[in-house]
Amino acid sequence: MAKIRGMAFLGAARHVKRELGLAGLARVIRDAGPEAQAVFAQPVNGLSLQPYAAFVGLLASVDRHLGRGDLEYCRVIGDLSARHDLSTIFRVYAVRPDPETMIRACTPIWGMYTDGCGVMEAVDVRPECTLLRICEFDEMHPAHCLLMQGWMIAAMDEIGVRVLPGAGERACTSRGAACHEFWCQWEPRPGAPG
Repeated sequence: MAKIRGMAFLGAARHVKRELGLAGLARVIRDAGPEAQAVFAQPVNGLSLQPYAAFVGLLASVDRHLGRGDLEYCRVIGDLSARHDLSTIFRVYAVRPDPETMIRACTPIWGMYTDGCGVMEAVDVRPECTLLRICEFDEMHPAHCLLMQGWMIAAMDEIGVRVLPGAGERACTSRGAACHEFWCQWEPRPGAPG
């Protein structure tokens, strides 16, 4: 059964609370469905494993309250989560000697957020054709796919590179593909380390 660490729930909740206040967060949780309500019925431990359905419900509710209801706001949640996590709990990954090494670290980072959610691997790390793949996770929801797009692009920015236009999910199990594939091209930012 797919599970997501509590830190992913806490990151989304922190953003909602900042944007909508405590009353707004309560509305988002109420509208996220019974699974998410059960998660938030007690204090959320960032290292705990929570049901995947609760996470999807939370993402969809955040999108309805802060976005347009088309799931695109999930990219914002991903962006903010990457920036927060790479400056705190995953700081050791953000200070890799070069972007390629950081990109290869996707496998352990994915494993720290998830359990039973397949495997992420860096298939290609070249600047002209970076490709990350998540396999064995057919039930990955489109809201989570969009969150991952935002997370990956923000992570690249945090490690000192500029992602070029056209980055995104090239294949998705919800569209009949065997795996999820996230592709981008990038270039070092002037003056950035690495």
